[in-house]
Amino acid sequence: MDFIETDLREWMDKLNQLKKEIISPAKVAVRESCVSLITKIHVDVFETSELFERTSGKAIFQESGKVVVVQDGPENYTEVRGKSEYTSGHRTLSFKIEKLNGWSLFGIISKSTPLQEHSYTSPSCYGWYNGDHFVYRNGENVGGQGHDAVENDTVNFMIDCDQRLIQLTNERTSRTLELLVDIDKCPFPWQLHLNLNLAPTRIHILS
Repeated sequence: MDFIETDLREWMDKLNQLKKEIISPAKVAVRESCVSLITKIHVDVFETSELFERTSGKAIFQESGKVVVVQDGPENYTEVRGKSEYTSGHRTLSFKIEKLNGWSLFGIISKSTPLQEHSYTSPSCYGWYNGDHFVYRNGENVGGQGHDAVENDTVNFMIDCDQRLIQLTNERTSRTLELLVDIDKCPFPWQLHLNLNLAPTRIHILS
């Protein structure tokens, strides 16, 4: 096969160009994108587990704060507060009513509210006593159905700060109660709030 001079020159030019590309490769510019590939994740941080921490009177705490027991005393009622503070997100707590004598209120109260025997009258109290017509909102009995939990029942109590509501569900009856919370009346942070009546009432935090 015969090659003309122009063919040889063209091949030489291509070889020289290839040699240059090998010796001096093209520059690569790296730009950082201002758009994150990972979306922000919002994490609500609570205590790892709720505990009973404070009481206005005749209750004692057992099992490192997992259990509250009402004792005999001069007061007819006693307020019990949880340790955790709730300001955002939601949390569900489970309780076993191991002993029950008299009234029992499950709800929330503003941390800034002082402890007192008749805490259900506090303006920041939201919750339910057992029985009919015992729903408390802003410290007032507004009627409606109270909770139906009895001895040995397990109840689940949800605190939803984002939706500003609380729910109480009895596992035995599958009945759920719900209350919307006015944060002007019950400002954050919220705390778990029980008001218990007579000995030997015993409430156990399961989770």
